[in-house]
Amino acid sequence: MARSRASLLPAAAAAATLLGLLGQLTFLAPSTPSLGRRSHSSVVRNSGGDSVPTGLVYPSPEEKVKTREADGITLFSTHAWKDDMTAILPATKKLDHAPVMIGVAADSGCGKSTFLRRVLGALGTDVKPGHTAIGDMLTVICLDDYHINDRAGRKATGQSALDARENDFALMGAQIEALKQGKAVYKPIYNHDTGFKDPPELIEPNKVFVVEGLHPIYDTKARSQLDMSLYIDIVNKVKFAWKVKRDVAERGWTEEQVQADIQKRLPDFAAYVDPQKADADVILRYEPSDQGLPYLKVKLIQKKGGPFPMITLKKELTLTGSKSGATLKQYDMDWMGSPATVVEMDGEIDMDNMEKQVEEIEANLVGLAASPNELRDAMVKLKTSPGSQNGTGLLQAVIAMKIREVYDKLTGR
Repeated sequence: MARSRASLLPAAAAAATLLGLLGQLTFLAPSTPSLGRRSHSSVVRNSGGDSVPTGLVYPSPEEKVKTREADGITLFSTHAWKDDMTAILPATKKLDHAPVMIGVAADSGCGKSTFLRRVLGALGTDVKPGHTAIGDMLTVICLDDYHINDRAGRKATGQSALDARENDFALMGAQIEALKQGKAVYKPIYNHDTGFKDPPELIEPNKVFVVEGLHPIYDTKARSQLDMSLYIDIVNKVKFAWKVKRDVAERGWTEEQVQADIQKRLPDFAAYVDPQKADADVILRYEPSDQGLPYLKVKLIQKKGGPFPMITLKKELTLTGSKSGATLKQYDMDWMGSPATVVEMDGEIDMDNMEKQVEEIEANLVGLAASPNELRDAMVKLKTSPGSQNGTGLLQAVIAMKIREVYDKLTGR
């Protein structure tokens, strides 16, 4: 699925930035502060300067004149490069092992902000605010930064941020490979507040990188650097319900306007984002509950023989006390040509009896690789966070612990 820059014709998005939680329905609860998609001050840490428009569109004669090559990499002028910048450079920070790379692919409004908090909790670390969330152990790379045009540029090309032609996969692949090799990079910045491409920022190596956005699994070179990949898969009925909840309440849209907006994005989503789930190592899939919306059926689809350490259930479970109740079961299936084992949760737990019910679930999970009651404690800690009452929170917490397991395995921690 690799695309060369030469083949990218003229012409992602909040999805992939860490985040825009959609202010979702009761089954996901209100949005929480984001980790990655943060408000920008006029100057970003370690970047080259102010947030101002470049006035350039790729492709155009004006852009071509200012675009240059450095070490075999095309530095498109739409990325607002400074003259003294290069895409890859020696690092000042040395690591004892190669960074662990985790890819998270999804459309917008998938609740990745809370998911990242669960990952941070499992790893026992934190990140500092900034356009790029960085901590002592983990850095979050938002792939929206590799949009080749700014908002005005995409308007000029008539192409969406989901379109592969609007993303600089050559630079993305080269820089993710460089970070994996322990090098530093000047990563582009897409400023969601202004819609501009700000001057690139310096990113040093770190122990773990979460590479998140619309296209982390799309390009062959970028995908080859990932130690594990996750695709968050939201079926259209659920996506529509979430978007209606947000846009009707916050923007004053009608349901018809919401539906039209979704339909407008569908061709690009189907062409450039959705196919990645065939290549993902694990898929977190949201479907309407068998009882109907607003309740959810959430599936953890684990490819057999892949890098994701599998969990299984000792037996099927039925939990009561909430209005919907909850059931957990396991089965095998063919996932887009690959054999997979699915752990599924339908409905909601009783939040007044949360600790006991999560303990029951935890006691029936095989392969969790966690300390006693760790899953319970992690769930209780984020009890008020989106999705904690259903399979969203439970299976996100499981995936977070599995990311830690992958890290421990690869680094010998």
